[in-house]
Amino acid sequence: DEGKMFVGKTYEGSFNALLRELVAEFTLTDNSANTTTSLLRSLCHYDDSVLMGSWLQETDHKSIEDQLQPNSASGSGALEHDPSSIYLRVPVGEAIPGPLPLGVSVIDASVALFGVVFPHVSFKHRLQMLDHFAECIKQAKGVRQQAVQLNIFTAVLSALKGLAENKSTLGPEEVRKSALALVMGALDNPNPILRCAAGEALGRMAQVVGEATFIARMAQTSFDKLKSARDVVSRTGHSLALGCLHRYVGGIGSGQHLKTSVSILLALAQDGSSHEVQTWSLHSLALIVDSSGPMYRGYVEPTLSLVLTLLLTVPPSHTEVHQCLGRCLGALITTVGPELQGNGATISTIRSSCLVGCAIMQDHSDSLVQAAAISCLQQLHMFAPRHVNLSSLVPCLCVHLCSSHLLLRRAAVACLRQLAQREAAEVCEYAMSLAKKAGDGKDNTTINLNITETGLEGVLFGMLDRETDRKLCSDIHDTLGHMLSSLAVEKLSHWLKLCKDVLAATTDVGGAVVSEVEKDEEDSQKKDEMDDDTMFTGLGDDDKSKPSVAPRWVTRVFAADCLCRIILLCENADKAHFDLATARSAQAKNPKGDLLVLHLSDLIRMAFMAATDHSNQLRMAGLQALEDIIKKFASVPEPEFPGHVILEQYQANVGAALRPAFSPDTPSDITAKACQVCSTWIGSGVVSDLNDLRRVHNLLVSSLDKVQSGKSSSSQLYSESATTMEKLAVLKAWAEVYVVAMKIKKEAEAKPAKPVRRGDEDEDEDDLGADVLPPDSLITLVQPELPSLSRLWLAMLRDYALLTLPAEFSSQLPPDGGAFYTPETIDTACTLKY
Repeated sequence: DEGKMFVGKTYEGSFNALLRELVAEFTLTDNSANTTTSLLRSLCHYDDSVLMGSWLQETDHKSIEDQLQPNSASGSGALEHDPSSIYLRVPVGEAIPGPLPLGVSVIDASVALFGVVFPHVSFKHRLQMLDHFAECIKQAKGVRQQAVQLNIFTAVLSALKGLAENKSTLGPEEVRKSALALVMGALDNPNPILRCAAGEALGRMAQVVGEATFIARMAQTSFDKLKSARDVVSRTGHSLALGCLHRYVGGIGSGQHLKTSVSILLALAQDGSSHEVQTWSLHSLALIVDSSGPMYRGYVEPTLSLVLTLLLTVPPSHTEVHQCLGRCLGALITTVGPELQGNGATISTIRSSCLVGCAIMQDHSDSLVQAAAISCLQQLHMFAPRHVNLSSLVPCLCVHLCSSHLLLRRAAVACLRQLAQREAAEVCEYAMSLAKKAGDGKDNTTINLNITETGLEGVLFGMLDRETDRKLCSDIHDTLGHMLSSLAVEKLSHWLKLCKDVLAATTDVGGAVVSEVEKDEEDSQKKDEMDDDTMFTGLGDDDKSKPSVAPRWVTRVFAADCLCRIILLCENADKAHFDLATARSAQAKNPKGDLLVLHLSDLIRMAFMAATDHSNQLRMAGLQALEDIIKKFASVPEPEFPGHVILEQYQANVGAALRPAFSPDTPSDITAKACQVCSTWIGSGVVSDLNDLRRVHNLLVSSLDKVQSGKSSSSQLYSESATTMEKLAVLKAWAEVYVVAMKIKKEAEAKPAKPVRRGDEDEDEDDLGADVLPPDSLITLVQPELPSLSRLWLAMLRDYALLTLPAEFSSQLPPDGGAFYTPETIDTACTLKY
């Protein structure tokens, strides 16, 4: 806001000249082509899409549908319109493939800038522009008039939005009068897009002006028009005007008009002669119910009665009417709210009516009506969960997961997300019962289900691979997260298998390699360094039906994250998950019992596969999982070999998982993370063989050599900040190893010397400690590097001290920078050092 104020003050003298250019641009003064802006859809309310057919509807083939819409530049984006789009990040919410034609982009920019400048110009100039807009529309004819009108209304909406954001007023009476005349004229336009834009503009004008008399005048104009007009265009336009007034002014500001608005719209909704009028009036009614809140409580029963009547009487072919009835029903459920839990006669009737309405819409053939039914049931479940029958709802949702309609899949997953928060176990059980019923029944051809023994969770993981819609994928993540939190500890094997299947899925060719590696592993537990790189690349050929295409890296990263969450959940649930002796005795008593430590081999394998993948994001997730496993299991003893821990048998695997992260072509953030895992592994005390310790130690030595030489594995590919991050991670890892080494040495020195034993006892003692490292072995490995490490640690501390000085000392900083930063990278260096 401060930036906008600064811009406003700085360029105030140039606004007149600027506005002339902007207005000439979007009114097509110097443009013979009828070019229209692409911004109108973003400035109109998303909920109004139903009034414009499929203009704003979300589908899987959205880019094709957009190209078929009149008066829309959407769908005409292409890379050749702006080559910079090849390397620039696509803004959130923008369609791919990217930039629109230059003519459209220029008009879009002029409309957007007009909205920024308009709040800063004088009332006199606002009046001149509004009058000029009316004249431009009057002068243009036919198709050109529609193009000019669309651009002007987009600019007006942009300006009104700018006024609302700046908390500015529209202006005195003459400005309001001119704006009102412009907007009211478009409410009778044959083009439904323009009528929607006019309704939206009217609502925003009421919001900006904020005076009761002005709002009353606008409402009264629409009341009078609706009472006298008989044509469809006027009745639809002014119906929407009432809904938009309530939407932007709210229940308090428009409360005095509520009764009249509701009575008029209820009457229009019963006009069976025009389904278009019914659609627009019901949509406006839903807007009023939404905005009025508790004030609408007195009108719930008659409105609900009308909704049910129309659901039963309006032919199913008029899908827009049924969609709007669904919107009304959802708004009514929200209005009644927690009251729906009550047992009174009135509330019971309202609740029954809502459930009947949902059932009627669920049987409708149109996917959008079915989606509305699911949304209504979701709201009912929120307010009155015990009155929603999950045994029928969940199977219905599972069937819709396979729908070809995006909005239906989105509604089904959104509902499952809510159900899984409180009733995850029941949801999964009902889904599995549906799968069994589909498999056993004779009519299983009618249900296209993909639920296997992995259950609903497996279906959702599969959807993550296919879906591209951001909202849908987010809801799938949340649903799986709720299920995992509730069920993972109880059904540990099931959830670990889910993650394992996603992480291990490979092509048939890869499957052949896997089986050979597994066979080699049986022959020899410890391999040399070359063999380590090929260990645990998969989970063998247990599952013969490998998918032909491996899951996408995004899905596999999510599976790796789930693995880390499962480890954390088990830690919070029961310490027995990290005690092998307890786990084995518990399993002997109860074979169905499941504890995490019994699956350690699978945990290591999954972390290995992720950490050595081709995807950098997955490698990062795999290294994180490996670090979590080391931290949680480092001190778990091996019952059969006293004095040893269970992670010892996986030393070679850890080394093999870490080694690729130190290759020259690895990004700095992955190498930095691998350094962290190295220090965690070395400091964990798991390693009992000096050669195995040297394997991981040598990785840190090679990294330290690169830091000293000033070379980085990624210096040619990545920024200086990435190189600095890698260097600091290496030094931090060495510091952590040094701290552990000194701690071990001091503890050893503090212990009393053991008495010398002879004979058999001496041999037993030697056998017991044969594989245990001497207490000074770790410090011996660090000692050769200490001179250079001390110098680098001091340089890092010096940089840190300089960068944390108060701002008033900034002039005293070294002009050439420090050891790990330059004057250009000082900001990013601060964040890295913290």
